[in-house]
Amino acid sequence: MKNNLQDNHPTSFDGIKPTSEWAFNQYQRLRRQLPKAGPNHQPPQRVPSLEPLFSRFDAFVFDAFGVLNTGPTVIPGAVESLAALQASGKPVLLLSNAATMTQQALTEKYCSMGFDLTEDRIVSSRWLLEDSLIREPRRGVWGVIAPPESDSQSLPKIKQRPVRPGITNQALDEFDGFIFLSSDNWDKTLQAQLVASLKRRRRPLDVANPDLVAPRGDCLTLEPGFFAHRINEETGINPQFFGKPYRPAFTAALNRLGGISPDRVLMVGDTLHTDILGASAAGMATLLVSDHGSLAGMDINACIEYSGISPTYIAPGV
Repeated sequence: MKNNLQDNHPTSFDGIKPTSEWAFNQYQRLRRQLPKAGPNHQPPQRVPSLEPLFSRFDAFVFDAFGVLNTGPTVIPGAVESLAALQASGKPVLLLSNAATMTQQALTEKYCSMGFDLTEDRIVSSRWLLEDSLIREPRRGVWGVIAPPESDSQSLPKIKQRPVRPGITNQALDEFDGFIFLSSDNWDKTLQAQLVASLKRRRRPLDVANPDLVAPRGDCLTLEPGFFAHRINEETGINPQFFGKPYRPAFTAALNRLGGISPDRVLMVGDTLHTDILGASAAGMATLLVSDHGSLAGMDINACIEYSGISPTYIAPGV
């Protein structure tokens, strides 16, 4: 189950080994559960990079994985592109479905990669979850699905215990709800245990990373969104998702930008069904990065035509 970057995010599950084409088809299969795209009456415009668009927009929002980095590796030109925007006075924001790191830790991670970012310039799905926990406290004891070395146990305003390999069915049944932060170390046994427990007693499931897959080096890993949708199909429980493509993530990003009109904000992402769809639904302009991330190597024009999700612009990278 380990990938070639020596972490424990699953690269296969129950006979499934994710590819770009598989992930696209899975998002299409789930399309009715995703936001509706905003109107786009023009075909996407091809641009060589982000630079020709610097003067066209008042603010820029970036996805992380597949746009700025793949795993620990920075995508060439990403640091320089963000720095050029910041030097010109344009607000830059990172909108990420990262869920295991605190705001401080995530900021430190991207600063160590060379990006000049502060905590208020990052909106993560982890932050969105924490904000929800503060505003709407959960009752009882919740099981948190996250790697043992993470700081997941610092979630605010909630009683929590870890869900890790070796947990008993009795322990799972005692939880009043579950929070899915990471698929690290998640496997077929744990998935079956959780599904069976939720069938015995229906309880809420909060998912802080809605992604089906994530690019990590030269492979795709299966992420919490994939497992959460399978749980929904097997139990009928509707997970509460935090992050892209759902509207609260984009509302939070626009709020951080201080009231700039959505049509003056460009969202830069690598996936049609999360970055582009969610931003379009929020009224933002969009740029699809084609050479990295989950659509790399696919026929982008065919994907756009088949999905009906059309970015404003397409570029090979930032």
